[in-house]
Amino acid sequence: MGRIRSWIKSKADHPVLKNILILVTGTTVSQAVAVVISIFTARLFSPDVFGQMAIYGAITSVIAAIAALRYDMTVVLPESDDEARVIGRLATRSVITVSILTTVLAFVLKDVIIDVWGDEELARWMPFAGLTVFLLAQVTLLQYWYNRKRSYKVIARNRVQQTVGSSGGQLVFGLVGVRSMLGLLFGVMAGHLFAFFWMNSKAKEFREAPGPDAPTMRYVAAKHKKMPLLNLPNALVDAVRTNGIVMIIGTFALGLVGQFNLAWRVLEAPIGLINGAVQQVFFRELADIKPGHMRPLIRITIRKALLLSAIPFGLIYLLSPWLFTFIFGEQWDLAGDIARALTPWLALQLVTSPISTVFVVTSKQHWMLAFALVFAAAPLTWLVFSPLAFIDTLTVLGFMMAVLLVINLVMADRAGADFDSKAIEA
Repeated sequence: MGRIRSWIKSKADHPVLKNILILVTGTTVSQAVAVVISIFTARLFSPDVFGQMAIYGAITSVIAAIAALRYDMTVVLPESDDEARVIGRLATRSVITVSILTTVLAFVLKDVIIDVWGDEELARWMPFAGLTVFLLAQVTLLQYWYNRKRSYKVIARNRVQQTVGSSGGQLVFGLVGVRSMLGLLFGVMAGHLFAFFWMNSKAKEFREAPGPDAPTMRYVAAKHKKMPLLNLPNALVDAVRTNGIVMIIGTFALGLVGQFNLAWRVLEAPIGLINGAVQQVFFRELADIKPGHMRPLIRITIRKALLLSAIPFGLIYLLSPWLFTFIFGEQWDLAGDIARALTPWLALQLVTSPISTVFVVTSKQHWMLAFALVFAAAPLTWLVFSPLAFIDTLTVLGFMMAVLLVINLVMADRAGADFDSKAIEA
C-alpha cells in the first residue's frame, strides 16, 4: 500500500491521473454508502421484488443506451462549442422521441410483458420506462458535455447524487412500508430526477443558442453519421448482452434474477465507478492524442489495471459465498455463489472498460462492432442452451467472458498500433 500511495503522490500532477483522481476521490465513500443501504433494503424487499425491478432496469437500460443515437458521445469531439451544442440538440430530440415511443409501447405490449415474465405488477409499472429512459439518456449527454469542458468535479458529484439518491430513496420507501416494486421504482426515480435537475441547472453554457456560424443539425448528423451507423449498433449489442442475461434469467424465476442482480450490483458498483471515471478522462485524452503515442498509453493503462484488479478480485472469489449471506441475510444464499462465478468476468471488465473508447478515436468502430456481436451472442446462447445447473452455468460463463475480454485487449492494442503507424508514414 505504501508503494501505491507513493506512486499516486508522485503522479498527482500528471493531468490524466489528476482528472481520474478527481472523479474517483470522494465517490468511493458514496458507493460504500450505497452498499451499506443495500444491506437494509435487501431485508426490506424480497428477491422476487428485486427481480421485478431488475427486469425493468434491464429494459430501460437497453433503450437508454441507444436513445441519443450515440450523438451524445459525439459532443466531446468537435473543436467548436457551437457545433457541440448543435449535436447536443440533435441528441436531445432523439432522446425525447425514443422516450415517448417507449411509454406508448409499454401500454401496447402489456400482455406480452405478462406472457414473457409472468408478472402483472411489472407490466403495470412499465409505462414509467419512458421517463426513466429520458432521465438516464439526458444525464449521460450532459456528462459528455462536462467531459468536453473537463469539468470532472461536476461529473463526480452527479455520480454521487445518482447513486446515493436512488439507494436512499429505496430505503425510505421500504421503511414507510412500500415494499413492492413501486417502492424500488420510485426510490430510483427520485435519485434520477434530483441528479438530472441539478446537472441541468449547471449546464447554462450548454443550453446557450449556437452562434450564427454554427453548422445545421442536418450537417452535423451527416458529418458524424458513423456514430449511429457503426457505434450505435455496437452500443445496442453491448446493452442487449449485459441486460439480456438478466432478461433470460428472469424468464425462469424472478427470485433467481433477484439473486443474480444483487450479486452483480454489489460487485459492479465500485467497478463501474472506477471504470466510468477512467473511461471519461481516457476518452478525452485520446481525442487529443497524436499518432505515435497511442499504443504506449494503451499498454500502460492495461498493466496498471491488471495490478489494480488482482488482489480485490482474488479476495472476492474466496470470500463471497460466506460474505453475502452474512451481510444481506439468509434469503440471499445464492448471491454469494453467483458473485464467485462472475469474478473472472468482472476482473477483466475492470481492465478493458477504460480503453473501450480506443475504437472510436481510431475509427475502428467496425472492429468493436464485430467483437460486440460475438461478446453478446456467446453468453446469451450459453444461458439458453446450457445443460448444466444454474451455478455451474454461470461459472463457465464467467471464464468464457474473461477469455473474450483478453481478445478485446489484443484488438485494442492493434488499433493503437495502426493509429501510431500514421506517424511513421508521415
